[in-house]
Amino acid sequence: MTVRRVHAAHGWILPLAGMVVSAIAVGAAAGWLPWDEPITRWMVDSRTEGVNAFMRRVSFFGSTPVVVGVSLVAAAVSWRRCPRLAIAILIVLIARPVAEAALKELVGRDRPVGDRLVPGRGHSFPSGHPLATAASWCMLPLVVSLYTKRRFVWWAVAIGVWTLAVLVAFSRVWLGVHWASDVVAGLALAVLGVALVERLILAHECGCADASPSVEPEPPPDRTSEPVPLR
Repeated sequence: MTVRRVHAAHGWILPLAGMVVSAIAVGAAAGWLPWDEPITRWMVDSRTEGVNAFMRRVSFFGSTPVVVGVSLVAAAVSWRRCPRLAIAILIVLIARPVAEAALKELVGRDRPVGDRLVPGRGHSFPSGHPLATAASWCMLPLVVSLYTKRRFVWWAVAIGVWTLAVLVAFSRVWLGVHWASDVVAGLALAVLGVALVERLILAHECGCADASPSVEPEPPPDRTSEPVPLR
């Protein structure tokens, strides 16, 4: 199971992700996203010390030291079985912050003002933590598929890392450093990024390919050379 297979079955998913990112970017630049402030206000009013501490810990998994470490370990582990995957992980590790910074400067959206529980630097759109989480943690299912064919293991890892990405996205709004639409756009960008990486990998013969090798059917036996029985 890969994003590519999901897209093959439901071809609308990736175009929808692209439209979501584009629409939110335009809306954020023009100030046309009126639901963001009520969502942030509701989260601020719902805060408790226990939930605040939990959200800080969750947010840590999308921080730069963590995602860099996860990406380097994933690249090292996958190198032996699929060098192209290892190279793709390293390329994403380098390209992700560059693309994120470019989008932040292009849209230029301000962060929520006040009630921040953690510091935030730069512009608000898109949220970098969920994007960084997906660019690192959400590559692990591809790495796992190189070493096991067990569906249970793959599904456990896939559900775990994408749940982490959603929790990291939620935590950034809860902590007051991003608007809700910022993290939605970050997750949509993550889906597009993972799909692009899979496309680069699966275009090459590699242990992580998701298609079985084609087997040409054997030609029918040539019966012209068979001896004719004597009568």
